[in-house]
Amino acid sequence: SDNVTGMKELLEYIYSRGHRKIAYIHGAMPAVDLGTIIQLYRTAERLGLEIPDEYIREAAYRDTTTTYRVTNELLDLPDHDSIIYPDDFASFGGINAIRQRGLQIPEDISVAGYDGIQAARQLEPRLTTVQQDTEQIGCLAARELISLIERPKTTIIEQVIVPGKVAEGKSVARIPTDN
Repeated sequence: SDNVTGMKELLEYIYSRGHRKIAYIHGAMPAVDLGTIIQLYRTAERLGLEIPDEYIREAAYRDTTTTYRVTNELLDLPDHDSIIYPDDFASFGGINAIRQRGLQIPEDISVAGYDGIQAARQLEPRLTTVQQDTEQIGCLAARELISLIERPKTTIIEQVIVPGKVAEGKSVARIPTDN
């Protein structure tokens, strides 16, 4: 999946909705794609956003326990209006933390995930996320695997990047801005 472009488009979408104080919980190192974090900072810089270091946190992918804890830490900080999670499943822990504090999504804080899993489409409000083209990813991976099995000495392993797209849910509020 093209996580670098996906992060750019997700941050641009959140920005277009008026958000200027954006926190990001990224996947745990070293599994995280550093390109995704770099792209977050590049896009923020291009948009004129400052993302304070304390707004960037880490949690393992698919780890609802840590995202619950880290979300509570972020909610204790002043002045942020949205949180991006490392994946949709991990966002469930953060959403639980937000709701247990009596806050509403997106009225009090906006959230976005990444991956576009089916379960995230069942949430209310529906999660804004980057929808990965898992069918295309699977087809390409299967084709490469078959080639490797059938022609192990002549198959060149190539990295193929499949773009995703922002799936606009209802979890990112529109905030009026002056600019």
